[in-house]
Formats: sequence, structure tokens, C-alpha cells
Amino acid sequence: MKLAKFSIRRPVFTTVAVIIILVMGFVSLFNLQMDLLPEIQPPVGAVVASYPGADPDEVLKKVTKPLEKELGTLSGLKTIQSQTQEGMTLILLEFEWSQDIDQVQNDVISKINQSPLPDEVDTPSFLKFDPSAFPIMQLSMVKDGKENGQLKDDVERVTQTLSQLPGVASADYSGLLDKQVLVTLDGEEMKKYGLSQSNIRERIEASNVSQPGGIIQKGSNDLPSRAISELTSIKAFRDLHVGVNPKTGDEISLADVAEVKLGKKERSVITRTNGKPGVGINIFKQSGANTAEVSKEVRAELKRLNKTVDADTLIIFDQGKYVDRTVKNVSSTMVGGGILAMLVLFLFLRSLRSPLIIGVAIPVSVITAFVLMYLADFSLNIMTLGGLALGVGMLVDNAIVVIENIYRHLQMGEEPKEAATNGAGEVAVAITASTLTTIFVFVPIMFVSGIVGQLFKEFAFTVTFSLLASLLISLTLVPVMAAKIMKKPQTRWAKEREQSFLYCGFRKTLKWSLAHRFTVALIALVLLVTGLVGIRSVGTEYLPAADEGIFIAELKMPPGTSLKKTKQVSAKVEKILDQEKDIKNFQATMGTANNENSLFGDSGRNIAQIYVNVVDKSERNRSTRAIMDDLRPQLTKVDPKVEIDLREQSSFEAAGAPDTLEFTVSGKKKELEKWTDKITAEIQKLDYVQQVSDSEKETKPELTVSVDRKKAEDKGVAPAQVIAAVSDATRGQVVTRANVKGDSYDVFLRFEDQFRQSPDQLKDLPIQAGVQAVEMIPLSDLATLKVEDGPITINRSNLQDSIEYKVQYHGTDLGTVEKEVMEKLDQLLPPELNVELKGSAELFRDSFDDLILAIGLAVLFIFLVLAAQFESFKYPFVIMLTLPLMVIGVTIALFVTQTPVGVTAMIGLIVLAGIVVNNAIVLVDTINQLKAKGISSYDAIVEAGMTRLRPILMTATTTVLGLIPLSLGLGEGAEIQQPIGIAVIGGLFSSTLLTLVVIPVVYSWFDSDTRRMKISD
Repeated sequence: MKLAKFSIRRPVFTTVAVIIILVMGFVSLFNLQMDLLPEIQPPVGAVVASYPGADPDEVLKKVTKPLEKELGTLSGLKTIQSQTQEGMTLILLEFEWSQDIDQVQNDVISKINQSPLPDEVDTPSFLKFDPSAFPIMQLSMVKDGKENGQLKDDVERVTQTLSQLPGVASADYSGLLDKQVLVTLDGEEMKKYGLSQSNIRERIEASNVSQPGGIIQKGSNDLPSRAISELTSIKAFRDLHVGVNPKTGDEISLADVAEVKLGKKERSVITRTNGKPGVGINIFKQSGANTAEVSKEVRAELKRLNKTVDADTLIIFDQGKYVDRTVKNVSSTMVGGGILAMLVLFLFLRSLRSPLIIGVAIPVSVITAFVLMYLADFSLNIMTLGGLALGVGMLVDNAIVVIENIYRHLQMGEEPKEAATNGAGEVAVAITASTLTTIFVFVPIMFVSGIVGQLFKEFAFTVTFSLLASLLISLTLVPVMAAKIMKKPQTRWAKEREQSFLYCGFRKTLKWSLAHRFTVALIALVLLVTGLVGIRSVGTEYLPAADEGIFIAELKMPPGTSLKKTKQVSAKVEKILDQEKDIKNFQATMGTANNENSLFGDSGRNIAQIYVNVVDKSERNRSTRAIMDDLRPQLTKVDPKVEIDLREQSSFEAAGAPDTLEFTVSGKKKELEKWTDKITAEIQKLDYVQQVSDSEKETKPELTVSVDRKKAEDKGVAPAQVIAAVSDATRGQVVTRANVKGDSYDVFLRFEDQFRQSPDQLKDLPIQAGVQAVEMIPLSDLATLKVEDGPITINRSNLQDSIEYKVQYHGTDLGTVEKEVMEKLDQLLPPELNVELKGSAELFRDSFDDLILAIGLAVLFIFLVLAAQFESFKYPFVIMLTLPLMVIGVTIALFVTQTPVGVTAMIGLIVLAGIVVNNAIVLVDTINQLKAKGISSYDAIVEAGMTRLRPILMTATTTVLGLIPLSLGLGEGAEIQQPIGIAVIGGLFSSTLLTLVVIPVVYSWFDSDTRRMKISD
């Protein structure tokens, strides 16, 4: 009352204050960062350790288990999983969300240092899951389908230029073959002269040396010295003296026993873009940088660079562009909602002046919220903008209640200034109470842990900011504008409204309801039970799947398949993708990833991963999932031996892949092996299941070289010498780095290819018998060569052997699939095998309890705030009965749209709890005001219903129409907000209609004057 009166008395002061807020709001808006999602820091980390040359069993025994034993004692550790492969292990650590991963890091490193590991194991590294560590853009440079030296120069120039752009942390490339000095030893010649690979290595290392010396004085100057002996040309390498012919005493040059040339490194990874050889470029942004702005800068710079390089640069993935489109889409949804709200006000009041006030109040409230968002260090993302879009429908409620009441006072004959003061003052307490109750429902979201809590906290705060701004504007700017521009309405129109079909019909309905109170209560109860039964049919989900236009096709050939064969099969798949009109670009990668790269998916010479980017939503009439489903039958026919896995990519990867159920089966290794295929076969038979994949890799053939220690000792050869000779000959080794032709190159030394072409050829590998002896002994005289099957990957979960399953489904919801799969596993598996849900199903179960707690606390807080506002426990209880009425509409809306009950729908339920009580608050407050004027309880109930009919319908209609664009889920990034819009619209629709009837009935039971009244209709 006082705030509105002060604002009307000091209009210039109010206007100046609003202008200051607007200026601060625009400055804040331009300084807000733009990202897809709020900053998420999941407490997840990985320990990566390398044990070069060791097979998976040996790595498991000597590296994985010792690390697991130490790391398993970490405080706050939730799960520990490991993947053990040849030469390396990856241990994934997931902590409770209450743990700070930065603080945990020191404890993890301490445990690593305490682990007893072999000396040959590289120091394990700890990697935190950091979303900023993932590239925001992936590019590919292609030149005429071939690579050459000029391409390398172009790639290096492009990456260097992009790295210097504002907001770009780094730009790196992969897939470009560097050159090196290749020294290929001739086995026959080496045997002839009694030389070993280690002899040649030592000679090259000794001849290519550069070492700083001391200071040499020359007169009055000090000269730093450097001693050098460098091989600076291919000829110098070829002429290098490596030994003496034992028969003739002639010098032996490197060219006599080896081929020396400048060539390309051997491929371990092949990268192709749109079927052509390409070089991948990853763009990483700086922490805190604006994703959309960085993307825009990179695209502009690429446009300029493409004119200066002789290559095509394609954008395979651009998160910034998706962020920009998503933010614009949600922004347009917010603007559309505001326009619809203004139209509703015009239709109800039949005046252009009132919508004009709303047209000013909406942007001022939103811009005020930007100031608070900036101070809270929030970014513009789909969650904060979704909160504003939701807030647009709600923030006009306060303004509408104020305007409508001012309008009512004008109808009573008051002057505009007096009407503005009295009208705003009358409802000030009611709208303050309703705003506070809405705000307090978001407080419990602070208790929601996990990714849901991190995602929706900014959403909750943003809605709160917009509501506080709307309350302030409704009690200051709105009365000021109303006093200046609103005029007295025609008395005739007011009488016509009172005699209209709507008002006459509502008066009869209200009186009938008061006369048949038990019937009204029974109808409401029946509707509630019907809704609760119907909602069981829509199922459950974690987060809605967002169509981001990206999917991955993973090809797995039988273990042991060569990289060449994998390349051929991948080419057939790429040809099919190239013919698909809705696919824009695709990039194929095949080969073996090393160290940290193993975190980003399976790799191997028998595995190809194809990253597919489809065209924009506006250019296609199918979803990404539909494109995958149409391609799947074609791709499975490519090769009978290939296993093809299609999975949709999402920015919510931390929440699990879209439409995918993940679970882990743990137990003894032999028991797991017995049930692996049965589990896959039985789940594949279930309805809606499209594909089942597991982490259990088949064994692959491997060549075991077992040294006969006795034979080796008899020949004067140490077993380690034999093992080192085999490793060096088959793998090769970089022995030094040399400056040749002005560039620096690695010098790569190994035997000719024949020793790697078959086990029989390797048997003839010459081993030097003794350091001084010239006798060369074939490997077969010192060791046994045998081809055996060995494991590819050993998976463990919580210190037990395990297999991880991924079930892709379509046409149903997560809850239904989870129920059917778990029932099937309960019937199928023995009790000694443990089943544990992962991914979306696990997160939903964890979040569900938190959300139920949040809903319970929201209801409690609403009741307490109302009790404090009304200074009574009776009337808040009447108002709280609005909450069951909203559940009716929510269940019907979800059932009609077949929207599963998920996290976002439950957040919508919490939001609703704060909205639907507003109408009841205004209604009960009006009844109490009328009773205070001496009107009887029955007449006050009827009169309050008639008085508040229009504002209640107006506020509900504006909120519903304001949320329609959000509920349609149109455009990028709208899917995650869609269930909130659907739930709020449904709940608000039912609660509004029933509130006008049920709340007066309940109030009459609680009021002593009308509790036992007998009224005939």
C-alpha cells in the first residue's frame, strides 16, 4: 500500500529508478556469457596408467588390482570401475555429489603414489571430468582427397591462427602423418656382419649428439660453448660407420645393412571426412568464454583463411552454433508468450491502455532479472532462459491483478489517481503473499543433489529473480502508469459484463456448489483418482532426449582384423551415409587410441567410429533417431562379420545416452562368461528393444614368444636381451631426433617388414649371442613361438569382474524398459551375479527421492508462509487444498501428450505448487476483506467469487498461453523444457476451474457461520 502510494506521489522518482534499472539490465545482458547448459562439475575422475608391452592379464595383476585396492579406500567414493587393455588400464572413479573433485584430487594422487607398481609402469595420471576439456568445434581439412607437404603447412597455419583468437584456449590437429627418418634394417645383411639392432641404435645415438659446454673467454668477452656431432642429411646417415667386416676388415656403413630414407610415419589411426582422407582439428575454448561468441569468431576466421589455403575446411561439429540457435529459440518462445499475455488482457478489458502497461511491465521485469542474473554469475543458457520463459507467464500475474483491481475501482467512479492508489493497495498483501509462496517452492530444489540439482538451481533462481522483479514493478511502475493513462470505463459495459452468460452461469454454478458441497468434493476426488490411475500408463524417464542432429556409427570387426580390412568395410558404410540426403557431414576414425584418448570410446585396429552430423531441423522432416532407424537395416548388410552400433549423441552425456538403458552385471569371471550371450539374446527378444550391446570383447589371437632360459644361457644370451630384440624388431623405436633439410625429424629404427608378416618369418629374427661374439642365432633357437587367444579388455566394477550392457529402445519410455529388463534378469540369472543400473536409470532413481523430498518441503514451506501472511492456520489449510486439484490436470496433460513422468515434469509439479495457490490466496483474501466490511459469510463467498472471477481467469489464461510455445517443444534445445510447460499448463487449467468452485465450498466448511448451513438450490 505504502510503496504504491509513494510511487504514485513521486512519479518522476519512480521513472528515474526504472531507467537506472533498465540501463543496468542492458549492461548486464551484454556481459552475460552464452552457453548451452549451466556449468556442471560432476565428481568424476579417471586414473590412466600405461604398462608398455604387457598383456591385459599382466596389466590387471600388476597395475589395475593394486591401484583398485588403494583407490577403493577413498572417502566419499561411490563406484569404481576399470577397463584393462593391452599396455594400459583406465580406472573410473565416481564420488558422491557432496564431494568436491578438486579437493579429492590430492587424496587420489596420494593413493596412486602408495600403490606398489612395477618400475616399467609410467606414473599414473589423474584426469578430472571437465566439460571445458571437450572441444566446442570439430573441423576437418581435406585437399583433393590426398595429403601432401603443403597440407601440413596449411593445417599448422590454420591451427596457429585459430589458437590466437579471443576466447580460444587451443586448437590441435590429428590424422596428419608426420615425416621421419626411416632406417629399415636388412635381416640377412645384419646376420652376415654380426650386428644387432641395439648396435645400430647405439651408433646412431653416439653420432647425433649436441651438448652445451662451459664459458670460453675471448679477450674481454665470454663465449658460451657447445659441442656438436650431428647427422644433418640422409647421406650422412647412409655414410655413418656402424662396424667392421670381420672377414675383410672393411668399414661397414649404415647403407650396407639398412635402407635409409625420409618417409611418413606408419599409420596407427586413419581419419577420413566424407569418404576422403582428412585432418581433424579440435577447437577448445577458454574457461568462462562465451561458447556462441567463440564459435562465431572461429567461423568468421575460417571464412577468411579458406581463401588463403589450398584445402577445404569442413565444420563437423559446432556447439556454439547449436547454443546460439537454442538460446534464440527459447528467447523467441519467451517473447511469444509475452505477446499472447498482452492479447489476453486486451480481450478481457477491451482497452488498449491496459495491455500497454503490461507491454512495459514484462520487458522491465525481465531486464531487472538480468541484473540479478549477472550479480549471481549466471550465464544465458537453456535453463536460465527457460526459467525466464516460464516466468513471463507468471510475472504478468501480479500486474494483471493490480490492473484489474484498479480498473474495478475506476468502474466504481473513482478518479484514476485515487483508483490506482486504492486498487494497488487492496491487493498488495495478496500479491506479496502469492509471490513469496511461489518463490519459496524453489528453496527445496537446493536440496536436490546430482546433475539435476546443478541443472535446475539456475532455473529456480532465475524464476525467483523474475518474480521478485515483477512484484516490484507491479507495486511501483504499474500503478504510476495506470494513474496516468487509464480512464473511467463506460458504466454500461460493466453492467453488461455482470449480466453476461459467463457471469450469470458462474453465479448459478457457485450457488449450486455451495448447496451440494459433498457432491462437489466427491467429483473432485473421483477426478483425482482417475488422473492418478491414468498417469501410470505414460511411464517414466530421466531427462527428455534432445535432437541435436548428431549420432555415432561404431563398426566392430572380429578381433585381429587388420586396419586395412577395417578401412575397406568402413568405406562401404561411408558410401551409404554419403547417399543419405539428410546427412550433412561425417568423419570416420579407425585405429588405436592411446592414453587419455581411450576415455572417449572404444578403439582398435578392428574398430571404426563414424561421427555423423545431420542437416538442421528446418531442412529435414525426420528426427535423428528416425534417420538412424532407416539406416540400420542397410548398414547391417554391409558385412556379415561386422557388428554395427548406432547411438545418438547428446550434450547431456553425463545423464546417459538418449533412449538407452544401461546396467552392469558383476560376479566371478567364469560365471559371467557362461551368461553373457544368454543375457543379450533374451533382452533382444523384448518388445521395443532395437539393439543390445555389451562391453565383453571376444578374445583375440596373440603371438606369445616364450624364452627358453636354459638355451639362452647356454648361448650366452640373457632372456631380457631376447625380449628386447623381439620388441624392438616388431615395434621399432625412435632412437634420436635429427635436423634434416632444415626441419627436425624423429629417427625411427626397426627391421624390415618380413619379420612382422608371419610368425614363421619372425622365427628367423637374428639374435646376437653375446656382446663381443659375431655369431647370430635365429630366434627359434632361443624361444618358442605360439599363437594363443588372449583377452582384449577386462572390465571390473567395484572390485569384481563385470560386463556392461547398453539396451537401445524405441517407442516406449525408460521406466517400462527398465521394469521388463529387470524382471527378465531376475528370472534368468543366478543369485551370485549382481545387477546394477547405470546411466539414466541410476540417476533417475537417485534424483527421484530428492525430488519427492523437495515437493514435500515445498508444500510445507507454502503452508508456513501462508500461515505467517494470514496470521492463521485455518485459511492456509483451505488454500493448500488447491494442490490436489492441480494433480488432476497434470496427469491428464501428461496422459494426453504421452509425456513420461521425468525430472523436468516433477520440477514442473514443484513450480505448480507455488502458482496454483495464488488464485486461492486472492480469493480467500477477498472473502476476508468483505467479511471485515460486515457482509455475511455466505454473501462474502459468493461476492468474492464473482469479484475475482475475471482476474483469476485472466492470470491463468495469460500463464497458460505464455507457456504454450514452451510446451510445444519446437526448435533446438526445447525438448528438455517441454514437460515443464505441459505439466504447468495442465495443472493450472484444472486447478483454476476447480479453485473457483472447490475453494469456496471448503471455505464454507471452515467458516463457523456457514459450516452447518442448509441451502436449497
